[in-house]
Amino acid sequence: MKFRMYLLLLSILVLACLFAPVLAPCDPNLAEPTAKFAEISREHLLGTDYLGRDLFSRVLWGGRNTMGYAALVAAASAFLGVCLGMLSGFAGGLFDECLMKGSDVLRSFPGVVVVLIVVSVRGVGIGSICVAMLLTRWIWYARMARNLTRAEMGRTSILASRICGSGWLKILRRHVFTAILPELLPVFSIDFGSTLLAISGYSFLGLGILPPEAEWGMMISDGRNYMEHPGMMFWPGLCVVLIVVSVNFLGDKLRDGLEERRS
Repeated sequence: MKFRMYLLLLSILVLACLFAPVLAPCDPNLAEPTAKFAEISREHLLGTDYLGRDLFSRVLWGGRNTMGYAALVAAASAFLGVCLGMLSGFAGGLFDECLMKGSDVLRSFPGVVVVLIVVSVRGVGIGSICVAMLLTRWIWYARMARNLTRAEMGRTSILASRICGSGWLKILRRHVFTAILPELLPVFSIDFGSTLLAISGYSFLGLGILPPEAEWGMMISDGRNYMEHPGMMFWPGLCVVLIVVSVNFLGDKLRDGLEERRS
């Protein structure tokens, strides 16, 4: 029951933000100073902010930006990490040793430090944040994919494929990847939630998406100066909490389901 509830909640939030151009009643960046801090009404479903911008529209467009960039970083990290991890586990030898040593070096730097270094070189912006997060987040996937690949290499089907002369790319794509994919899905689900939190946090600090574009973390930051109007912080903060809790719960359920199948 809880699984369906969280899945439904996540689906509603994702679809609402995905169709923001259709559902948003106003331009999210349209300022109306005469309507600032308007209460909830039919015209403004969640009220307005300190510039008179419609909060409902900004929450939808902000979610589109926040979840879009989080999905982009998580997907790019998963693709890069899984590809390198499978190659490492399949090839072994010097390539495997170099990749693992290199990942150890990168992992020794805290993610915040990497972000600050990249921002200082490339400048403030969501592009810098995405690049910095990609530099460190692929490691988790690479190590897991490597270990899973090495465990799969002893299977009869893969040994038979190698004896029949199948190329390494075909073996990795048809046999290894399909076998380890169920193990990687819960990791991706949980990583998406942590990536979303990180992007919102960096935007909250003014390092991510820049005004006047809407983004949940930046909207929460804007609301700090107007605590007497809590809606500016409450609605985007609620969305962040609901998304992260939902994907973490679904990821845990997927992981529990895999453990039951193995047992």
